[in-house]
Amino acid sequence: MLEWLDLSGLGPHLARFRRWLDRMPKRDFSELGVWGKLGRLMLMLIVVGLICAPAIWLLSR
Repeated sequence: MLEWLDLSGLGPHLARFRRWLDRMPKRDFSELGVWGKLGRLMLMLIVVGLICAPAIWLLSR
């Protein structure tokens, strides 16, 4: 089913992103600065948008 989705080139990028995440300190949301909070909120909005966009598109058709 997913043959048309060529994800073969994403492996090294995902591994690099995972290593970067492993180096980041684990802090609670209340310990972050303003830019850190804004960055996390924007990242959550982008992920939710990417997940919900196909569903909204399919329901609107």
